[in-house]
Amino acid sequence: MGVLAEYVARKFGVKTRVTVNPVTASCAVTATVLLQNNPDRLAATVVNLGANVMYLAWDREVGTAHGIYVAPNGGAQMFIADEDGELVGYELFGIAPAGAVDVFVVEVEGE
Repeated sequence: MGVLAEYVARKFGVKTRVTVNPVTASCAVTATVLLQNNPDRLAATVVNLGANVMYLAWDREVGTAHGIYVAPNGGAQMFIADEDGELVGYELFGIAPAGAVDVFVVEVEGE
């Protein structure tokens, strides 16, 4: 185990693993599940790779007036248990109302 892995294991108290795009690699014009409910998730990052804006929320009501704005062309939102608490483990939805976008989703979960 490398020094970084040891640090992360000490910080969270468990070994971790990374999963890329665990559910999908795109976000549609309707509510799309980007991350499923996972009580073992410690951190997640969602990157908007498309040319249209997208929004994130923890329910299917995600939209322009209900969600976190993620800018196009590389805008990102990160969640980590230290700062965001249990929200990190909840199901996360996205929507790209002006047109579907590709996304890069990474989750870090305890083993």
